[in-house]
Amino acid sequence: MPLDNRKRAHILALQARAQSGRQKTVIFVYQSGGSYSYQSVNVILRPQASIERQIPARDGQVPRLVYDALLLAPLNTSFTGVVMIADTTTASAAGVQAARKYQVVEAIPTGIVPGGTRVYAYLRHIM
Repeated sequence: MPLDNRKRAHILALQARAQSGRQKTVIFVYQSGGSYSYQSVNVILRPQASIERQIPARDGQVPRLVYDALLLAPLNTSFTGVVMIADTTTASAAGVQAARKYQVVEAIPTGIVPGGTRVYAYLRHIM
């Protein structure tokens, strides 16, 4: 059964209500030409704290971290031109330099609605 606009709106409203209170503000750093721009975005940021060492990787070796953090962003978030994501609320060069920074490995729109309801972005910590 296809989703009509009423059902889509209901799903998106539930999604927004479930995410409220769990979000934090991070800074997306974009590069265009030779200049950088900073945009604050409310997201859910979950670090990958541990991996199961008893289950080997497919190649039989010790399992490795695939990503360092998982970012759950709104669907309208643009990842085009993102250089890094800084875990700070200060949208300036000094604030980004002092913060923990992540590089986007992959950003995938997911959700029950065609086209997605949110974006999962896998992040790698950079020094």
